[in-house]
Amino acid sequence: MSTAASAKPQRPIGRRTWKIIAFTLLLLAALGALVERLTQLQLVDGATYADAARANQIRRIPVAAPRGRIFDRSGVVLVRNRPSFVCALVPSEVRDAASTLRELAVILGLPEAALWNRLLHHRGINYQSFEEVATYEPYGPIILASDLSTAQIARIAEAQSDLPGVEVEAQPVRNYPYHKIGAHVFGYVGQITEAEYRKRKGSGYSPNDVVGKDGLEATYDDVLRGIPGGERIEVDAQGQLVRRLGPIAPVPGDSLVLAMDWRLQEIVDTALRAELAARSKALGRRVAGAAVVIDPNGGGVMALASYPGFDPNDFATGIKQSTYSRYLSDSLQPLYDRAIGAATATGSTFKMITGSAAISSGVIQPNQVLYDSGAWNCHGHVFEDIAAGGLGTTGFVRALAASSDGYFYQLGDRLGHARLRYYALQYGLNERLGIDIPGEYPGNWPTNAWSMKVYGLPLEPSDVCQLAIGQGAMQATPLQMANVAATVVNGGTLYRPHLVEEIRDPYGRVVRRLTHDVIRQVPVTQEALREVRAGMDQVTSPGGTAYGMDVPGVPYGGKTGTVETDGGNGPNTTWFVAYAPSQHPKIALAVFMERTGGYGAEVAAPVARDIIAGYLKPAPSPTPSAAPSPKP
Repeated sequence: MSTAASAKPQRPIGRRTWKIIAFTLLLLAALGALVERLTQLQLVDGATYADAARANQIRRIPVAAPRGRIFDRSGVVLVRNRPSFVCALVPSEVRDAASTLRELAVILGLPEAALWNRLLHHRGINYQSFEEVATYEPYGPIILASDLSTAQIARIAEAQSDLPGVEVEAQPVRNYPYHKIGAHVFGYVGQITEAEYRKRKGSGYSPNDVVGKDGLEATYDDVLRGIPGGERIEVDAQGQLVRRLGPIAPVPGDSLVLAMDWRLQEIVDTALRAELAARSKALGRRVAGAAVVIDPNGGGVMALASYPGFDPNDFATGIKQSTYSRYLSDSLQPLYDRAIGAATATGSTFKMITGSAAISSGVIQPNQVLYDSGAWNCHGHVFEDIAAGGLGTTGFVRALAASSDGYFYQLGDRLGHARLRYYALQYGLNERLGIDIPGEYPGNWPTNAWSMKVYGLPLEPSDVCQLAIGQGAMQATPLQMANVAATVVNGGTLYRPHLVEEIRDPYGRVVRRLTHDVIRQVPVTQEALREVRAGMDQVTSPGGTAYGMDVPGVPYGGKTGTVETDGGNGPNTTWFVAYAPSQHPKIALAVFMERTGGYGAEVAAPVARDIIAGYLKPAPSPTPSAAPSPKP
């Protein structure tokens, strides 16, 4: 048999097989292109990926930046920083937490339990063990003790080689050199809490930051805080320290320049404390009060005091529980800013608004004569004046100076609820004025709906007569009433009260000047404002309610106010608003004396008089010295 005859015939390649071969070749080509692309990416971005991997191993142990300082309008430093040495712990470097804290307790002279408490309970977080702290905060630093003495620093330095993870650091600590004076303006700082950190971490805050908790420190925290520095370290994949790479210097925060005049602030604080101390002694119980002074020509708050107060230094390095408990348990609430938060009826100080509203709306003519019998039948309810028999026939100016209730009952009756409310709100009552510190209260102007909700009774037509003299359910704050006085003397411009005028960088250069916002132009006539000022200018004259409270050489305008409490069964709250000098006023102010008893003229007016005299009274001319006697 021939070879050709014995060979098997080859099977032709089927269509299915060709499809498989083609698909395989296409797949190999695609894989080849992908490998080539990946190779290109590795060649192009390899250095970048390597840098990123190395960067992932770099950590920073943060160091706080000095907060910006706070100055008054003349450059007096009101809030600053001081150096403080702290004992800090870096958990990832600690070998034996129990022995470390035991030895530190001996070195620092502190209870071991106190150090454990600081370690496990800080920044609002409660850890169960040291291992948990090391897991979540391996590089800390955890501050175990602040304000170390020289002896404590020396003892730590001697033992530091045996205490890995223990460091002594210099940190800036907030310092308030005037202690309680101005405390409600400045506020205070404290360690950021876990909740605060979660809210602010997107803005660059770290878990180790000190942040403003109240006052200017809180409102302008983003301006004052600066940029933290730190110690750069390199760690391995397990998070262990490989080497230290050197420090990054912190950047100090910007500073605030205030509208405050510190000389005036000290005068206000002294006058307020002295009168409250005298009333407390006379009553046999402690009493509280507040005072606000405003620049009527721009709305700058020149002084603000609330008593009793607190020392913000108590919070700067972590307040002691005993100190904090003492503040919280004080019945007079020293942390409460009465200057912007206390709202009561204002008594006759409100007659500034009633009077300008009545004249501007035309319900009376300027200095119109009315008959004050000492009582007024207001929609079926007879209201009586404190002054028995009233003033008789009297004009507006005299009625305001003498604070005639009978006269102003009639003005309220003529105005009616809607118009009186309209003017009260135009002057800024029943709203927050927007001062740049937290805690402002809007006060209250009663409406029918409010009365039904609170008392279950409608607002009566006769209520308008009570409201017209600053009694009843109306409420205003000292800040609001100082701003009303400022508006009366500046021609009707309601400014937004503000504390900060400028923001400056650490080198003193102006970063931003804040504008003097106008809330509104109050729709009262200049003639009406002149009549109100004429009445207020006579308050210290014979027949005025503050007669005898004049300041020689500094004529000023004012208005007394007395408010009943507890339905007439409690001690009176007293008010006095003023501006000075009468011609071209430089200051407008309100004094608020809470449940002090007495009357505005005898309790609140002396504080205002002392403020005006201390700030504006001309210094006496020096007495010429006698010529030396000729030598014999």
